[in-house]
Amino acid sequence: MAALNEVVERMHSVELHRAMSVVREAEQAIEAQRTIIRGMEFDQREALVMGDRMGWSFADTQQEVAAWRAGRLEEIRLKREELSGVARERHAASRLRSEQMNRVVEGVAARTEMEEGRRFQAMTDDRFLSRKVWMETRKETREDSR
Repeated sequence: MAALNEVVERMHSVELHRAMSVVREAEQAIEAQRTIIRGMEFDQREALVMGDRMGWSFADTQQEVAAWRAGRLEEIRLKREELSGVARERHAASRLRSEQMNRVVEGVAARTEMEEGRRFQAMTDDRFLSRKVWMETRKETREDSR
């Protein structure tokens, strides 16, 4: 049972790492779009300085597209963070169950070991008392025979 809980904990750990990974992936994609936006702002200024209306229009359109993509990616990131939170809660719960199960197993092992020790001590005590009674009986038998 403890081994099964450990497997489940590992499974939830992998799920959590995967969820965190896809959140990071979305964050990186958002940052890439922000970099494009900054680049297009630079291109717009340059086109204005050069009097290139077509270049400015292209840069403006590219900037709007990148901003739209960044917005969509932000929505995706939020959904992925939500799923990551669920995965984190599952992992924490399975880890807690696994730790509790380990404590139960350790307690059972300790009680078993203690019981084995008691049985061994009882057996040793019985042997000692048997030998003592046997020795006393033997001594009495010798004394009676004299």
